[in-house]
Amino acid sequence: MASTGENETRARGVLHRLLAIFAEVKPREVFSVLVLTLNVFLLLTGYYLLKVVREPLILAGGGLEIGGRRLDLDGAEVKAYAAAGQALLLVGVVRAYGALARRFGRMQLTTALTLFFASNLVLFFLLARLGVPLGVPFYLWVGCFNLTVIAQFWSFANDVYTPEQGKRLFAIVGIGSSLGAMFGAQIAKRVYVPIGPYNMMLLAAGVLLACLGLTYLVHRDDLAGSKGAADKADAPPGGAAGGFKIIAGDRYLLLIAGLTLVLNWVNSTGEYILDRTLIESATSALDTGSEQRGAPDAAPAGAAPGAPLAAGAPVYLVDPQASRLLEGKIAAVKGGAFDVEAGGKIVEGAEAGLVHPHTEKGKKAALGAIIGTFKGDFFYWVNTFGVVLQLFFVSRIFKYLGVRFALFILPAIALLGYASLAVLPVLAVVRVAKIAENSADYSIQNTARQALFLPVGRDAKYSAKAAIDTFVVRAGDVLAAVGVIAGQVLALSTRHFAMVNIALALVWLGVVAGIAREHRRRAADEPAAPKSDDLEAA
Repeated sequence: MASTGENETRARGVLHRLLAIFAEVKPREVFSVLVLTLNVFLLLTGYYLLKVVREPLILAGGGLEIGGRRLDLDGAEVKAYAAAGQALLLVGVVRAYGALARRFGRMQLTTALTLFFASNLVLFFLLARLGVPLGVPFYLWVGCFNLTVIAQFWSFANDVYTPEQGKRLFAIVGIGSSLGAMFGAQIAKRVYVPIGPYNMMLLAAGVLLACLGLTYLVHRDDLAGSKGAADKADAPPGGAAGGFKIIAGDRYLLLIAGLTLVLNWVNSTGEYILDRTLIESATSALDTGSEQRGAPDAAPAGAAPGAPLAAGAPVYLVDPQASRLLEGKIAAVKGGAFDVEAGGKIVEGAEAGLVHPHTEKGKKAALGAIIGTFKGDFFYWVNTFGVVLQLFFVSRIFKYLGVRFALFILPAIALLGYASLAVLPVLAVVRVAKIAENSADYSIQNTARQALFLPVGRDAKYSAKAAIDTFVVRAGDVLAAVGVIAGQVLALSTRHFAMVNIALALVWLGVVAGIAREHRRRAADEPAAPKSDDLEAA
């Protein structure tokens, strides 16, 4: 009869062979890489739980009260102002994080950060039960939470692994991130109705505590696996200077900050282009039907798509993917039709297409359903391609072409996509371009960017990385928002916005070239490791 030790060894052997499909993993590394992968999966799941709670709180709440005066803003406008406020708030967050990193060791730092955010969620739950409006405060908090805890996770992973290990293993850890993004939203959607939004805050707090336990397991495994690991783990990683000072004094970190800024600037502008093109296309489709509408001799309800409707007749939206429309209100069979003005009545066997609404209420409901269907399909393909790239391509790109080569892939995709859009600014083109851009961003780019911190000191891995992954990310979003406002004032077309992103993509490529030179120099200064030069052949 096999002993417990033999069974454990056999199990690790099976897991080792399974992980070898995706990347080169040594037997001693199996436990830590699996636990870290599960950890980041749960972090992304917890974030999506909170994201699903956040959106209705701020979008449905609308309005903003300042000094006792309530401003008449809709949800989208409040969201825009709150996003800009996050960048300012994150300056304080970065400074507070740097102070903690200079005082505590990595496990104490992670524990303090996790317990702080988990306790915040309990406080939000209690305030919600008391009827306190949470829309704007919770939106600001979630933005800080998401960036900070993810940055802390990757700082910890960079601290646990050597540069040689990170180049091999981050590709697998990134799978947890991709799957967490893919399934997190689905999990959140399924628990929203049964348990309600405020109980989801407590569920997310529980997920955070589970992640803390997983982090401790990897911490203990690291202490047992190498000499001197205990001294390093107990030493405060923050260094004497704060995150912003560390970045300002290091050309390599300045370039990484520049990369992060331009990346988010391009991506946020691209999201605006997508949303703008989608709304214009959907509105045009509805307006075309309105122009075709007749009055006395109008066709009856349920007529062929685009046909005119009799006055007062119900209006139906029919789509092959009907089960995605007005989700959460009704359950429909594919090919069914929704009465968008009468509470979501289903018409079985209706012809696929759009029967144009005859009132503003119906038009708004139809527009929302069209956008919701499009976005559901869009995110599905982004997540699917992102997971495929993470599973089967990232580790091989790292191994045979190198981290530096991987950094050039996303700006090249963006340049090609926006150049195509400048020539042909239609929804089909921007859809393909953004699916390619976002899927590469969430897989290849994200893993490569995390690997850039492998050859830097611990103070940079914690304090400087926190500043880059929080404040600089939001600064890129703010620059994109400023560009959108300027574009609206100047009445720029979609083609003009695409040209702006072309110029930014060229700057992006220049920044990556500078990072590649600095990274090559730092990699040459590292102690020799088996096959590490091959990994950096690019």
